[in-house]
Amino acid sequence: MKIWGVILLLLLVAGPSWGLEIKSLATPESFIIDSNSEAYYISNIGGSPVERDNNGFITKLNSNGKVTGKEFIKGGVDGVQLHAPKGLAIIGKVLYVTDIDHVYGFNKETGRLIHAIDLAAEGAKFLNDLVATDDGILYVSDTAVFVDPNAPPTIFKIETANGYAVSVYSKDPMLSYPNGLIINPETNILLVNTWGEGRILEVHEGGKATVFAVHNSWKNLDGMDYDSSGNLYVSSFTGGNIFRIAKDRSVTEILSGLPAPADISVDRAANQLLIPLFGGHVAKIVPLSP
Repeated sequence: MKIWGVILLLLLVAGPSWGLEIKSLATPESFIIDSNSEAYYISNIGGSPVERDNNGFITKLNSNGKVTGKEFIKGGVDGVQLHAPKGLAIIGKVLYVTDIDHVYGFNKETGRLIHAIDLAAEGAKFLNDLVATDDGILYVSDTAVFVDPNAPPTIFKIETANGYAVSVYSKDPMLSYPNGLIINPETNILLVNTWGEGRILEVHEGGKATVFAVHNSWKNLDGMDYDSSGNLYVSSFTGGNIFRIAKDRSVTEILSGLPAPADISVDRAANQLLIPLFGGHVAKIVPLSP
């Protein structure tokens, strides 16, 4: 059972404001589950999100939410450079992580570095989130405005099955400051949320962006993911909120008052929300309503 029976029962009764808490993290940014092994991974920036200080690390938890490696992968150890790790995604046995202008691939079981994909030559400045498709494509957002206000909004594409070929997927001006990414499970269209103006956009083949959803309560959106029923969850980093967007695109606030919820995701098998609290140095596993 993913969380001990008695505790899980109490959490379900208490509602979504309670959950298992992982403490003593260091600026946690992304929190995901490996659907195959049911292990969890949390990226820790460990300081500034823009400095090349080589003190970032990845925390690993088992299926019960117990930390099995606080610094499972760490900058400065075993030849690893990891400055400010942010987005996480898994393809097969490889855990991918964004880090300023690189995407690194690590063996998800041993932590060994396998791939180092340099996007600096493509103009990458602040690689943020990434999402993997079933056919091995990685889409990567560059929220470059944090380091260069004149940088164009960009989403990159990495073809892991084609020699890790890197290309620009979109530079549509509507992207504004692209942040969180997810694939719509019904349409297979890439969705991106934006940091400045709080919007969720669809990004189509060829890079054209169109509005998917917008709400006047959204501020500086960050992570997002779908549950198994087709509801989309999105975090507002500066607003401290998490919202649920139903299939009819109606919006409901489900959590508030959080210290900078960052790149959230959903454990669909257990119907739980995984929340890294950038400003609280903790992460939470929160049961969702049935």
